[in-house]
Amino acid sequence: PANIQTPPGFPITQSGASFLAPLSPIKERSCSMLKRFLRSEKGQAMVEFALVLPLLLALLCGIIDFGWLYYNQITLNNAAREGARYAVIHYDPTVDWKDEAESRMINGMAGVSSAVAIVSDPVEQQITASVTATPRILTGFTSTILGKQTMELHASCTMRLEN
Repeated sequence: PANIQTPPGFPITQSGASFLAPLSPIKERSCSMLKRFLRSEKGQAMVEFALVLPLLLALLCGIIDFGWLYYNQITLNNAAREGARYAVIHYDPTVDWKDEAESRMINGMAGVSSAVAIVSDPVEQQITASVTATPRILTGFTSTILGKQTMELHASCTMRLEN
């Protein structure tokens, strides 16, 4: 049974016996096309790309938003330090120096809506400058995941008075 020769169109079963009726030419051609289709790798790269694309876009959006928020946090830190430094150098209980220090803090945060506060503590001989800002999240993907359009950031700086 190992060397059984059957004419084309008569498939062999596992037992070695052929079916009684041969396959019609249309069925034989469709089986041949199906085998070629299943062996073909056309479009495989496109399907793999379609599966990986959402992950790549999520990663890219996360990197963009994290970088934007990190930049804003650094800007807030610098603005708080600038305001505290100005207040420490120009501290005078008889002169209104807070407005100028706060305006320097706001000028240091170009384009970010924020709230600033400078608190002086003559007993402790220190000044604390605080900044709170709410920058917008740039990509819609990250804001959809977080469920909000803005992120609240805080920064403060405390310096000792120079007398």
